[in-house]
Amino acid sequence: MPKTMSKTLASEIAARTLAITNPQNRAIALKDTLRRHGFDAVPAPDLDTLLSQPLLVDWLKQSYPPR
Repeated sequence: MPKTMSKTLASEIAARTLAITNPQNRAIALKDTLRRHGFDAVPAPDLDTLLSQPLLVDWLKQSYPPR
């Protein structure tokens, strides 16, 4: 069964990802963070999503919805 993500964890992951200065490297950092937390790989979000914390939080919640 796929793992779900809490709003708190989504916000924390988004904040850490956006702390990376280079937007192209954010996708790599996001993938690594998700893997460390035990989440299955999904296609990376588009660049616009990686530039905005609210968009990234929404993307994370949609990618790993509650059951």
